[in-house]
Amino acid sequence: MDTLIHHYIPDMEFSGLFDITHGRIIYIKYFLFIKFNKCIYIDIKGVGDVLMSIEEFNKNRFLKIYYELSLLLIENKNVIIEKISNREHSHYDFVYTEKREWLIDCSYFIENLITNCKEVKKDRYSCYYNITPNDLRNMEISSNSHIDRFNKTFLGYERIDHFTTKISNYTNLVIEYNAIAIEKELEELSVIFEDKKNVLNLVALSDKQGMNGDIIRVIYNFLVSPKENKQYSGIINNLEYKNKLEINRSILEA
Repeated sequence: MDTLIHHYIPDMEFSGLFDITHGRIIYIKYFLFIKFNKCIYIDIKGVGDVLMSIEEFNKNRFLKIYYELSLLLIENKNVIIEKISNREHSHYDFVYTEKREWLIDCSYFIENLITNCKEVKKDRYSCYYNITPNDLRNMEISSNSHIDRFNKTFLGYERIDHFTTKISNYTNLVIEYNAIAIEKELEELSVIFEDKKNVLNLVALSDKQGMNGDIIRVIYNFLVSPKENKQYSGIINNLEYKNKLEINRSILEA
């Protein structure tokens, strides 16, 4: 049984880009970032890890683009999750060469070569760090030779001739994914506000002559969505015993 502990670290920003292709072959790449105190820690599959200054990082425009994309894939960049597990092997042993216990909750890219379909998903954890975040507080900036070697290995690892097309595809997928998420959230908010309006109207209607509690409850069950029904039922059931100003305030606060 795994235990997940969420840590909020306000002076650190965590993000990652994880891409897995499966079908005829399995291809995996990841870019992990931790921004902290004018420095940035980077871990790239097949390249290694490094700690460099933001000033030095900004010189590498290819790497910077991956970082900017990673920020679009995470909701809370100040939260990291500690995974406590007694298992020797984890679901992502085929990705990482060592046991990793710190991860972030972010979306990732997945492609099926057979169906030729690529999409963004968020149904599992994929980005695991090889370090404990607070270890960064005592880490020294990597040497110039290490940074230079890291940058050269990264450029060799990347197919620069396909970079623009690849980033364009990533960007379009992220925009589409976020647009759908925003649309869904707006729909949910619309239902909530519509329910509040209907309940407020019912409260006003209860003052009408001949309107008893039973009639109000029948109308309430018809108008208010099943999801929000229980939220306001206590208010509706006690219409006769509270003043209308207090009831309206309770509805707006619900």
